[in-house]
Amino acid sequence: MNICVINGSQKNGESNTGIIIGRLNELINEKHNVKLYNAGIESFTKEVYMEIISGDVIILAFPLFVHSIPYNTLKMLIELESIIKNEQVNNLIMYTIINNGFYEGKQNNIGFEIVKHWCEKSGVAFGGGIGQGAGEMIGRTKNIPINKGPFKNLNSSLELLVKKIELKEPFGMEYLSPNFPRILWRIMGTKYWNSLAVKNGLTKKDMYKRL
Repeated sequence: MNICVINGSQKNGESNTGIIIGRLNELINEKHNVKLYNAGIESFTKEVYMEIISGDVIILAFPLFVHSIPYNTLKMLIELESIIKNEQVNNLIMYTIINNGFYEGKQNNIGFEIVKHWCEKSGVAFGGGIGQGAGEMIGRTKNIPINKGPFKNLNSSLELLVKKIELKEPFGMEYLSPNFPRILWRIMGTKYWNSLAVKNGLTKKDMYKRL
């Protein structure tokens, strides 16, 4: 099976989305041919689009931006839709993994609705996917084994997702929050964003100003 994995993160270097993709790639059986693409920081050529539509499965992973898809990735989907229709491709299925900065994975629901409607319009089967909350924690806890730490539920869902991918069957939807107390997540998040603000020259008074 030819599997195309598209990273929609706009970060250079390691990203939370990239870490999830890395774990997913580890779980995919070695008998499959997996190709990785980065739509967040690269513009695809016609040759790349043709590679994608010649595959069996597309896995799209991205961080939620204002309850939506990052611009570069959305642009890629618009172009991909046009090529799928021009080439009359009708055997593709797309699975999606979204992570967001909120605690609740359910916050990804609008992002999934956008992908679902894109699939319907493009003639691609919508395979569902995973919506993970507290995405910023993924990078900060990357040294903890994913199957034992605050994202062990994510690891379990990825294992189930891979089984459905190998069968090209719908996965459904799973919205996940970290296996971590919400109050501690909030304290850690506040501390992180405050320190980031200070590094960028803001004072505590500046942070409480209203525009």
